[in-house]
Amino acid sequence: MAAAVFALNFAVQSAFADGSDPASVVRISGKSALPSGCGQPEGDGYVLNPNTEVQPMVARDPKRPSHLVAVYQQDRWNRYGSNGTATAVSDDNGATWRPSAEQPAFSRCDGGTAANGGDYDVTTDHWVTITPSGAAVTASFSLSRSGETTAILVSRSGDGGMHWDRPVTLKRDDDPRFFNDRPAITADPYHPGVVYAVWDRVETRSTDTTQSWVQPIYMAKSTDDGRTWTTKKVYDFPTNSGVIGTELVPLADGTLLMGMHQETDTTAATQVIRSTDGGDTWSAPTLNVAAPMAVGIKVPDPDNSGDPVRNASLPLLAARPGGKTANIVWQSQDADGTFHVQYAESNDGGKTWSSPVRVDKTPSGSAVVPAIAVSPGGTVAVTYYDFRKNTSAAGLPTDFWAVTCAQECTKSGSWRERHIEGPFDARTVPSTSSGRMLGDYTGLVSTGSAFVAVYGVATGDTANPVDIHSATFYN
Repeated sequence: MAAAVFALNFAVQSAFADGSDPASVVRISGKSALPSGCGQPEGDGYVLNPNTEVQPMVARDPKRPSHLVAVYQQDRWNRYGSNGTATAVSDDNGATWRPSAEQPAFSRCDGGTAANGGDYDVTTDHWVTITPSGAAVTASFSLSRSGETTAILVSRSGDGGMHWDRPVTLKRDDDPRFFNDRPAITADPYHPGVVYAVWDRVETRSTDTTQSWVQPIYMAKSTDDGRTWTTKKVYDFPTNSGVIGTELVPLADGTLLMGMHQETDTTAATQVIRSTDGGDTWSAPTLNVAAPMAVGIKVPDPDNSGDPVRNASLPLLAARPGGKTANIVWQSQDADGTFHVQYAESNDGGKTWSSPVRVDKTPSGSAVVPAIAVSPGGTVAVTYYDFRKNTSAAGLPTDFWAVTCAQECTKSGSWRERHIEGPFDARTVPSTSSGRMLGDYTGLVSTGSAFVAVYGVATGDTANPVDIHSATFYN
C-alpha cells in the first residue's frame, strides 16, 4: 500500500436535520495491499471477497491526543475471517490517515510464519488500544481455515502503530473441542504499563448422547506495557452456558467493569460484572437484562429477498474519564423481529444501573451494530446503521447515523440524531453464512470536543467493493 494519505473522495451528502454542520468524512482504506495470491485457494464453499475491509476498531493516544490508530480486516472470506490485517494512523484527529509501514503478523498473508508466531490461515476480530506511554497494542483472533486451530494473539507497536512487534500468543488450542473467540484489549489509563485482554473460549464436552458445553472468560494481563503477558481463566459458568463479546473498561478508582452477552441453550442476557482487585476475582452480574439470542441471528430482511444482513453485534461499554460513570449499549429485539439500540448507565462504578432506554431514532425497520464513546465532559455518542431509506429503491439502501446526549441520557428524548453517511447498498458488502456483513462492531472515540467514528461502507465499485471510512462529528 502506498504511504500517501488517502484524500476525501466523495462529498458529504447532507447537513444534519437540525441545521448543524455535516460530518467530515474521509476514506481510510483503498484496494488491498496484501501479496497477490496469498492465502488459501477458494473452493469447498469458501469464497474470498478481495479488496474488502470490514469490522474496524480505533483508539486514541493519551500521550498525543491528536494521534489515532485504526485496525480492520483486509480481504474478508465468507467464513472465518479475512486473509489479513490492516492498520492505519492519523496525526490530526482523523482528518487524514496513512497506512502503517507494516502490519502485525497475525496471518500468513500478513507475513506470519511458524518462527514469528503468526502462522495462521486467517485472522479476524481485531481490537486496538493505546497505553499512556503511547504504545499501540492490537489483538487478533487467528485460526486455521477449518477452525480446528484457534488462537488469541497480540502485537505491540512502540511507535504508535507504524511498525509492529512479532505476535505474542495469549492462548492457542489445536483441539477442535476448544474454540477461542472475540478478543478485546484495553490499556488502563490510570495505571501506566497495565494492559488487559479478554475473550471467551468454547469448551465442548458433549458425547453421542449428551450435549455439554461451557463458554468461560479468559483474561491476559500485562504489567510492562504490553510486552509480556500472563493468562488465566477468570470467570466460569454452569454447563450449557457462557458468554461472548467480553469487553473490559477500567474506572478511575481501580474498579474494572466487563460487559458481555451471556447465553444458555434457551435464554440470553446483556450482563456487566465488576472487579476491585485488578481482575483476580469478579462479582455476580450487576447488570442482567434479557436480550435476544443475537449471535448468528439475521436482521429481518426488509425486502424478503433471502439475502439478509448478519447480526452478531454484542454489548459495548464506555466510561467517562476520571469518574465513576459507566455507559453501555446493546441490541434489543422487538416483537416484530426488528433490532434496536438500548442504553443504560451507572453512576456508582457499575454497582447499579439505570433502566434500559431505546436511543436509536430509526422510524421503521432495524438499527444495528451500535458503538459508544464518552467525552471528558460527559457527552455520550452512539453510532449505528439502519435501513430507513429502503423504500422503492433497488438493493438495500443503508445509512450510518449518530445520536448524542449531553445530560439526562436515561431519557429517550435527550438524544439528538445526526446523519453521518449514506445511503449505500448493503447487498454489496461481503456475504457470510449468517448474512451480509456490515460488521460485528465499529470504532468510535472521543477527541474532546468531537467524536471520530470508523466504519465500513459499500463503494459501488465492483473492483473495490467495501472501504473503511472515518467521520468526525461534534458534540
